[in-house]
Amino acid sequence: MSTFVEKPHLEPLMRIMGLPPSLVRYLPVTAQKPLRTMLLRESSLARSLAMDWADDCYLTLFEGEDERLTHVSLAVTGARRTLSGVHLALLGHKGQLNLVLGGDHLKVVVGAETTVRGALHLAAKATAFIGDRTTIGQARMNASNADLVIGDDCQLSEDVVVQCSDQHAIVEQEGGAPVFGYRRHVRIGRHVWLGRRAMVLPDVTIGQGSVIESGAVVRSDVPANTLAGGSPAQVLREKIDWRR
Repeated sequence: MSTFVEKPHLEPLMRIMGLPPSLVRYLPVTAQKPLRTMLLRESSLARSLAMDWADDCYLTLFEGEDERLTHVSLAVTGARRTLSGVHLALLGHKGQLNLVLGGDHLKVVVGAETTVRGALHLAAKATAFIGDRTTIGQARMNASNADLVIGDDCQLSEDVVVQCSDQHAIVEQEGGAPVFGYRRHVRIGRHVWLGRRAMVLPDVTIGQGSVIESGAVVRSDVPANTLAGGSPAQVLREKIDWRR
């Protein structure tokens, strides 16, 4: 039987994971249910890999739920066989999430009643937060030394790409200094719809209630309740909303 470490409340859990407690606003369903946290290495999810998980690697679930998580495929990149500081709070149980870890101190939250189909690649102490009742269809999300936030009740259509940071380092030709040496982000507010094959690039915030047209390339912030489209994406209409 797995050993459970604690039964955390939601806001303290966010702090433990190094995430802003304000993100609790995107977890209205999760907040109503008791949670439990166990050592990641004692879960069947982690035991499927030939890895050594340090004592500070955790898995958080709802109380009474099975830790087998058959909807999650976990992989680790590179030759390393030991990871530390990883904390996965996997509370949505629909879809097929391919979760790829590329280093230590990675944090992931997937909220209740959320469906994720696609791949989430994390490296260099990245964090990824997906709120409650969000639907993601065959998307690809990448974060390295970056923070990804997707609010509650969002819709990411098929083949969406969310690129929080560059896949490889871009450096100055002389001296090799990184062009983007700072921590990067993508922040998507609640009730946002990203159309099919939309792409969101680093350092972008999309306001709540907005719609991004199919095929759009979002390179700058999009205000709340606006329709944006094109490459690069531009505001096409203001004061809009959408319904599922």
